[in-house]
Amino acid sequence: MTNQPRVLVVDDEQNIRLTLNALLSRAGYAVTTAATGEEAVALFEREPFDLMLVDLQMPGMKGMEVVAKVREAGHDAIIIVLTGHGSLDSAIEGIRFGIFDYLLKTSDPNHILARVAAGLEERAARRRQSDLLDTIGAAVQELTGGKVATNPTFTPSQTSVPPTPAASAEPAGRILTIGPLTLDTWHQTATLNGRSLNLTPTEFRLLLCLAEHAGQMLSYTQLVRCAQGYETTDLEAGELIKPHIHHLRQKIEPEPSAPRYLLNVRGKGYILQI
Repeated sequence: MTNQPRVLVVDDEQNIRLTLNALLSRAGYAVTTAATGEEAVALFEREPFDLMLVDLQMPGMKGMEVVAKVREAGHDAIIIVLTGHGSLDSAIEGIRFGIFDYLLKTSDPNHILARVAAGLEERAARRRQSDLLDTIGAAVQELTGGKVATNPTFTPSQTSVPPTPAASAEPAGRILTIGPLTLDTWHQTATLNGRSLNLTPTEFRLLLCLAEHAGQMLSYTQLVRCAQGYETTDLEAGELIKPHIHHLRQKIEPEPSAPRYLLNVRGKGYILQI
């Protein structure tokens, strides 16, 4: 049971805490709850968590203040922000803290579970990449330390195997190129003018949806359906999409405050103009 992912639920509403606790516990997670932001920060000081679901608006320490404290302390937990109706505008300030996603409290339980699972998989992938880089670094250090020369049986094939043509070939139809923008849907990577874009999974899916319909306006609901896979109202969809668009603009626009690629159709949706 010690291998259960550890999830912290932070919300001042008792019914939300109880509901999420039951939902996530049944899914096999080790769940801890906190009723205030201050309590959540104290919990992080005592024990590690893999993922935190935190309410945006709480009495006392607000959700984004909790996120800031957690990040300042060096914790790398995946963070999902919970929000009520019409409250996402103030969440934009927290995007720089690497928030994985925003969820409405009225979201379908299956969608919540799906986003939690996706967040934990994202964290596991980061850990695997970090471990691999550490292993490579140790191997390089050993080789450059002169141990290769003292081993008469050493051959390059002992430490590396050149990729076969089949292994290095890209799956057909997985590369989408529109002007200076290239999206690799197999590896979920993107480049713009030859520069690699550091996108979250949600940001990549959103950019892919827009790229597949470049020059065409996609409504808020179309973007939620395409990038996140579920239906919602226009108002709720706008609340969910706007922070991700804001974050995308920070990464792809030469001047985010005067966008040239991601254009807004006020009150309706967005167009990718490349």
